[in-house]
Amino acid sequence: MISAAETDILLSRDHPEWFRHWLEWSFSKIPGAHAALLVADQRRSGSFSAAGMVPLETRWESRLLDIAEKTLSQRKPLLKSLETEGFFAGSWPVVVADEVRAVVALVIRASDENALQEALAAVEWCAGWVELHIARELLGAQASKMGRQELVLDGIAGVLDADSFEHAALYYVNMLASRLHCERVVLGYTRGGELEIHAQSHSSSYSERHALMRATADAMQEAVDQRETISFPAANDDARVNVAHRNLNDNIGSRALLTVPLVDEAECYGAVLFERHQENPFSEEDVVVAEALANVVGDALEEKRQAEQPLHRHALRALEAQLQRLTGPGFLWRKVAVTSLLLLSFFFLVAKGQYNLSADAVLEGGELRALVAPFDSYIERASARAGDRVDTGKELATLDTRELRLQRMSWISQMAQSQRQYEEALANQERAQVQISNAEIQRAKAELQLVEFQIEQARLVAPFDGLVVTGDLSQRVGTVIAKGDTLFELAPSNRFRLALYVDEFRIRDVKPGQTGRLVLSALSDQEFAFTVTRINPMAEVREGGTVYRVEAELQGGQDMLRAGLEGVARVAIDRRHLIAIWTRGLRDRLSLEWWRFWG
Repeated sequence: MISAAETDILLSRDHPEWFRHWLEWSFSKIPGAHAALLVADQRRSGSFSAAGMVPLETRWESRLLDIAEKTLSQRKPLLKSLETEGFFAGSWPVVVADEVRAVVALVIRASDENALQEALAAVEWCAGWVELHIARELLGAQASKMGRQELVLDGIAGVLDADSFEHAALYYVNMLASRLHCERVVLGYTRGGELEIHAQSHSSSYSERHALMRATADAMQEAVDQRETISFPAANDDARVNVAHRNLNDNIGSRALLTVPLVDEAECYGAVLFERHQENPFSEEDVVVAEALANVVGDALEEKRQAEQPLHRHALRALEAQLQRLTGPGFLWRKVAVTSLLLLSFFFLVAKGQYNLSADAVLEGGELRALVAPFDSYIERASARAGDRVDTGKELATLDTRELRLQRMSWISQMAQSQRQYEEALANQERAQVQISNAEIQRAKAELQLVEFQIEQARLVAPFDGLVVTGDLSQRVGTVIAKGDTLFELAPSNRFRLALYVDEFRIRDVKPGQTGRLVLSALSDQEFAFTVTRINPMAEVREGGTVYRVEAELQGGQDMLRAGLEGVARVAIDRRHLIAIWTRGLRDRLSLEWWRFWG
């Protein structure tokens, strides 16, 4: 049977020597037990250590340690016989929430199988108390954690529900005072490196005795400077400086003080001071709750405070934070990036380079000659088509002249008839008839000359050596053409003109006489030199932009060129700073928009 005193110890959750008392009690309850070892994770950190051993000095110590380590690694009970007859070593893992929390190892003497089973049953029964104790500890820790989370959520909800920062700050300190049973809670923020008190619990104004508020601010500044929670009275092993807290305690009498700094990432922006009666000091659980409420709820309060700051404060704060990261420790890559950017910017500000203006370019013939239909007729024969190279005098096409030849025969007959009438009138001395017949003869001669000229024009020939740019009559033989219809367009094969289309923002940089280089899409591996000859003063709309046409003359290397080829031309303007070259377009457009907005 278990005595009342033993029951009280086994049911206690906070007894500091619980594992030792349990080991001594269970050792007396297990028949044949010669030595026992308890290994447990007492701090729930994953690190196991010996919680007790009975007796304190035994020759079985190494055996107990070996079998306990094997049980921890294999996570199952073990039992084996020892060299000494009748002695057995066994170990039992205590599993709570699917994790091994402790291991009980024993050396048992048993005379037979029944005695061994009786001892093992006693071990299993006693180990149940360890499992119950650990489970109660875990449930208690989880309950405390849930309670802290509930407090934090209630605090955040209250802060966010406040209509202004001042109301939120007052609710914050009153809530902390109520939850932690404090007589006074003080909230302060740092400004310019000095802490200023902003709110105090149970009061809408903190204008109390100046000496008290100065001592309170000094104590809070002490925690801010160290960036650590300071508790007073401090434990014997606490190495934190608490001089200001001691002075505050002397000023207000015997009190228990706790100051928690408010930290956002690496920046400490304020602190919260808690004050109680000295008879009710702050426990470890109180410190954990205070830190959780101060920092997590304090972050929500800080966001509300920053949201009500003016715009210039936000800008200055962001600038200060970036400067601290650049000048303070850490952030190596950011420092390298900023330094490199500054060096590159300085280089581009002082370094100069060649300013080249790029523009779309089209290759055109130096002369474009159109061959048109000299009279209404039909196409009799077509000898050339677009893309053919032709020599001077080469026949391109021939028009049908049958109607013209008939007209020529008619005018010849008419002229012969008029000639006879002229001679008869001359013989009869009919002076009027002579004049009329002579006029008809002259008219017939003129018409005959016109017909002869048109017949000669029926054969279309190339006026110079060149390239047929447009015109393909090979599929129109026998069709009607009207006088003035363009049949062919020819361009010289050895003379070209380059047309550049320069953006309106850059046209002022281009002047006649400037040189450049041309790269054509069809000949991307070659460059052709050119010289600007003329700037067309009229703007054009091309591909959605306003451009000016600039004409240039190619310098040699024209044998492989063809009219109509397109590419990109670069005109050499002058030498300028690199930053001015790269930002030219942006500066022009911004200047125009600035003038448009401000007038």
